[in-house]
Amino acid sequence: MRFYLWIPWLAWSLVGCGSESETDAATHEAGIDAHADAQVDAAVDAREDAVEDAVTDSSIDGAETGDSSDVAPDIEKDTQNVDATNDVLEAGLPTGCLVGDYQPYFGNLHAHTSYSDGKGLPSEAFAHARQQAGLDVQVITDHLEQLYWPNPSGRWDKCRQQADDAYEPGAFVALCGFEYGSGFHGIKSTGHNNVFFSDKLFPMVQLDFRDFYKTLVACANCIGQFNHPGDESEQTWSGFEYHADADDRIQFFEFNGAGDVWNLYFAALDKGWHVSAVMNQDNHSADWGTKNDNRSGLWMPELTREGLRDTMLARRTFMTRDRNATLRLMAENQCWMGSVLQGVSSIDVFVEAKDADAGEGYATLELYGPGKTLLGKKDCQAASVCTMEQSISAVAYVLARATQVDGDELVSAPIWLEP
Repeated sequence: MRFYLWIPWLAWSLVGCGSESETDAATHEAGIDAHADAQVDAAVDAREDAVEDAVTDSSIDGAETGDSSDVAPDIEKDTQNVDATNDVLEAGLPTGCLVGDYQPYFGNLHAHTSYSDGKGLPSEAFAHARQQAGLDVQVITDHLEQLYWPNPSGRWDKCRQQADDAYEPGAFVALCGFEYGSGFHGIKSTGHNNVFFSDKLFPMVQLDFRDFYKTLVACANCIGQFNHPGDESEQTWSGFEYHADADDRIQFFEFNGAGDVWNLYFAALDKGWHVSAVMNQDNHSADWGTKNDNRSGLWMPELTREGLRDTMLARRTFMTRDRNATLRLMAENQCWMGSVLQGVSSIDVFVEAKDADAGEGYATLELYGPGKTLLGKKDCQAASVCTMEQSISAVAYVLARATQVDGDELVSAPIWLEP
């Protein structure tokens, strides 16, 4: 997190929110960046007036009026309904086997607008992602500290209202989350995290990621993500220090960024984190979904917010550098990737990679286990559909990687084995 952003954060925490005019005065005295400058706020407000209709207000404590974009059902984490559990038991499949029929969709789960250090309004981001990029899911995750300016509820509530306006069940999922950042570079325990399905903003000043973990754990509906791991040398959450309670909330490991994400993914998994691979764009310009072909692949039961939440909780995702390629990993031909299989030490796995575009077939399929151990490999000979089957035993987890002939990579969620 850039040091200069922390000047207004600390001032805010010491003097309180105050009135809007008091905040603006303190902002200028602190000399913060242009995104918090009153002139930029005025420009953003003017643009909002031209683009959006009346905005429904709600409090920072989560009191809502109407259908909020990020309010999830008031339930604990649960990826299986009773019928699916009965299916597993009747089929004699391992406990923890996640079954079902799903379709692949493509999303961008990390993007910014002028509500923090990006461009445009959330409404413009949603329209661009859907109409220009052809995405199925777009999540706006502006920086937490900047969502507090000029007041704690203004931009956050406006984002959620615009998400509600853009959301069309069965056609396009729009959602607002936020991105947490853990402070000074001088502190080794740093990192950025996205938060999805929260009904309120987290505290703005949490210098240590461990404090963020406590807040995340206290939010029963929240889902977290490791953002661009290793983007800077300190951004590894103290070497992926393991916290079992936070492991129940953090579901994703983001592959975009400047870090050595392939090796860092295994570092996180080997520490015990149950995280699935996703690939986003972290947009800071008006190029939501068109910045590149990075996508988070989402195997969803339906294209709705409820379907997205179910998929996130089940870790039924893959990362892809190709805009429409798919990858799935199955155990015993029924248990989806993301499953944590209990009472088993060996499984038969099936991998399938597809891409219908000409010239974008697959070079190889690979299976990996702990320590980045190569467990198996297949030469796909440029086929547009490549499959692989193999028996796996005596490993804590297995995941798949597919490499296309043009060099694009896809990485699956793991399947975990707990004897």
